[in-house]
Amino acid sequence: MTLYLASGRPVQLSGEELGNGSEGTVIGVEGTRDLCAKLYYEPPADGGAKLDALIASPLAHLRGDHPEHHHLAWPLARLVDDDGATRGMLIPRIDGVQLTKLFDPALRANALAEPTWRTALITASRTGRLVSTLHNSGVVLGDFSPANLMLSHSGHVTLIDCDTVQFRDPSGHLYLCPKITPEYAPPEALGPSVPALDEHHDSFGLAVMICQILMEGQHPYEGVPSDDTDHDDMESNIRLRRNRITRPELLKPMTGEMPTSLLPPAALELARQCFEDGHDDPARRPSPEDWFRVLDRCGFELMGCRFNPRHLYHRSLSSCVWCSRIAQGAGESYPTESVPAATVGPDPWGPPHATADQGSGAAGGPYAAAGAGAPQTPAGPQASGDPQGRSDAPGPVSNSDGGKNVLTTVGLIILFIIILVVLL
Repeated sequence: MTLYLASGRPVQLSGEELGNGSEGTVIGVEGTRDLCAKLYYEPPADGGAKLDALIASPLAHLRGDHPEHHHLAWPLARLVDDDGATRGMLIPRIDGVQLTKLFDPALRANALAEPTWRTALITASRTGRLVSTLHNSGVVLGDFSPANLMLSHSGHVTLIDCDTVQFRDPSGHLYLCPKITPEYAPPEALGPSVPALDEHHDSFGLAVMICQILMEGQHPYEGVPSDDTDHDDMESNIRLRRNRITRPELLKPMTGEMPTSLLPPAALELARQCFEDGHDDPARRPSPEDWFRVLDRCGFELMGCRFNPRHLYHRSLSSCVWCSRIAQGAGESYPTESVPAATVGPDPWGPPHATADQGSGAAGGPYAAAGAGAPQTPAGPQASGDPQGRSDAPGPVSNSDGGKNVLTTVGLIILFIIILVVLL
């Protein structure tokens, strides 16, 4: 199949289907693995005006965390047919898996270089930075869904379906978000039509998604109401504040349910602010920047497990939550088979990639180029010594060379004393 750029240059599609959704199909492009084409089932009603405005946006030139990474699968060029009708767009081809793969122990073990809870924490932080990047550019994501986020083998996040975002072009014309995913929409947006959205809309969806990422795929509003009401869908749960984070008594327990204590206390407080204070007052919801700054700090506070190097958890817990789940019959969340064991370094957040023409945010972190900034991190998240002196805590995530050196020194001293005794 051949389509054309606005200049008339032909683009030959390979016929390789890479994905599909409610709006169209993603097809490979002949002669390159860097690009692909999203083809609409129906031509856009505006004739492609929104696509043209997106293509002209500076976000089309946003750099990624490294040369092979894109933060956004942003539209690069509009594709038309022989009659000049808009059929789709050229976008960067993104290699990786949908974010939902992070929730399955078997799938993430092979999809990720480091399948640990630390990767979940980093992914949540990077998602917050990504949304902050959009907001700093005047863009509202709108359609929050894990299906719209891709995760690379190294844990870098990319937003796809960028043609659905809400924004204003330089003339002030507002392009609305055509659809939302109800499971990630705030109560004020749950209606028969999609209203004009603001950043507070995204703040709710981001909080839900971050909790889901950190809680092993468990959606905070998923479940059957305790009062056996007929309205047991997730939209009703959102409207009525029935969630497992702040009001667990309103939902029946689930088999294998993750404990709320898995969330670091600072993250739990942000979730409370969003789902309670921000339920009726959207302005009180934590911002994306609030989230990624808290999650970055939590990255310094992880503890390791003496039984499984993939078991990482926040230092606020008294023991390894993953071992506890195994003892309760929930199974192994982070198996060590088939992939190498997790290591402390190098820095999982990666080096800073800020350049002079990419925003004015603080330096450091993969999203610094977009003005979202992040504190620089050491070779890996670390915690100070166990403050409670507990016997079951394996200590912070770090290497043990210091302990080995001490043992070696003691051994040498003993050997020296033995030699002296023999000689005397």
